[in-house]
Amino acid sequence: MTIKRQWMLVLLISVALSVIVNSLVLSFRINRYFVDYSTENYQSHVSQVVAFSTEALSSNDYTTQQLDMQLASHLSDPINRIRLYRADGVLLADVGGTNFQSMGMMRNEMMNRMMGATAEEVDSIDIQKDGAVIGKLIITRYSSIGESLGTRRFLLSLVTNSLISFGIVFAMTFVLGYFISKRMSKDLMMTAQQAVDIDLGRESRTPQSHVLEIKTIQQSLETLHSRLMLKQTSRKKLIDELVHQTRTPLTILRTHLEGFQDGVIQFTPDEVKTCEAQIENLSSIITNMSGLIDAGKEIDRTQITAVELSGLIRQIVAGLKAQFNSKPLALQVLSHQKVMVQTDPYQLSQAIYNLLTNAFKFTEPSGSVAIAYEIMDSELVISIRDTGIGISSEDQVRVFDAYFRGNNALNTAGEGIGLYIVKENLRKIGGSIELESALGEGSKFTIRLPVEQQ
Repeated sequence: MTIKRQWMLVLLISVALSVIVNSLVLSFRINRYFVDYSTENYQSHVSQVVAFSTEALSSNDYTTQQLDMQLASHLSDPINRIRLYRADGVLLADVGGTNFQSMGMMRNEMMNRMMGATAEEVDSIDIQKDGAVIGKLIITRYSSIGESLGTRRFLLSLVTNSLISFGIVFAMTFVLGYFISKRMSKDLMMTAQQAVDIDLGRESRTPQSHVLEIKTIQQSLETLHSRLMLKQTSRKKLIDELVHQTRTPLTILRTHLEGFQDGVIQFTPDEVKTCEAQIENLSSIITNMSGLIDAGKEIDRTQITAVELSGLIRQIVAGLKAQFNSKPLALQVLSHQKVMVQTDPYQLSQAIYNLLTNAFKFTEPSGSVAIAYEIMDSELVISIRDTGIGISSEDQVRVFDAYFRGNNALNTAGEGIGLYIVKENLRKIGGSIELESALGEGSKFTIRLPVEQQ
């Protein structure tokens, strides 16, 4: 059963139980109140009839018609017949029952038969004056006041109104529940499609749900998607680099083997060691490649060595010079002093390379990009400044997040991962990066690396 149907079923059952229980409780309490009221009303009528009968028997001033009219006024549910006798047994008045043929009483009798009223009971009351019995009052009523015609009508009205209320509430709940369940099921179906898209490696643009739990699941899926994309991108980049690294030892080995065949190179111990070293390099590269098969295994590729910074920067700039000239952009190196630093040359060069290519993408033609460095307070400070489009203060908070792209960079090619790699590479070698930028005024990235004083 789908969540939509389960939600509708639970909602409708809950509403039905709530209305039924509420109706039963209210019906019982209101009916109990009405029965008490009917009992008090009956006792009041009886008292009035007794008082009138005592006066009538004492004065003998009332005609038979007057007696009937006065007693008939007290034919109120549950009383359906009143008879008045003198002390000698002579019947003075008989109203109600089959002898009283008013339209109202006829309707009452018909309703009484239709509703199946219970048997009648007779209350016999002696009329006394000054201690002497002067007459007898016979009152015929329903055997139980709680089952009188009026009480039954009232109870029937309660049940009818409860059923009408139940129908209205049930219909409103059904309509409301249908739309709510449809909306929730739509969000769940979109979330399921989002998971399928992630599994198949497709782009997923799922609108966020307004339901907190579903929204949390969607955000978790988005985070998972980002991590998977990052791992896939990082793994591909690493494999490409490792494949590229195999070319150097293979080229050296092939050159030596060709030299051996041509007799140009002799099998000296030094030459053999050179070939063995290249074989070890290939073995290490292949080992790293096989380790990538394990998706949960992180490979630590950080190798700290002594790096001469000016030479590293010249090498990076030389590789990018032709690209910058084609735009054209001015690429300037403002510092030339030799600085030795203990770091990973690959991690640092990749960070500088990404910052320069990032500046290239977001700087208009005829602009400029400058790189400078210096030692300040036991830190190597490398700054890269451009005259590009700049970054808004809102975007600066997330600019180093994976796959984040600012509003003014949406039309530029790229995946939004370059600055994230810069930050991660610097973190691995103990460095940090800072950003100063303003829209339309360019950006300045500052790399800080700790250095040991010589």
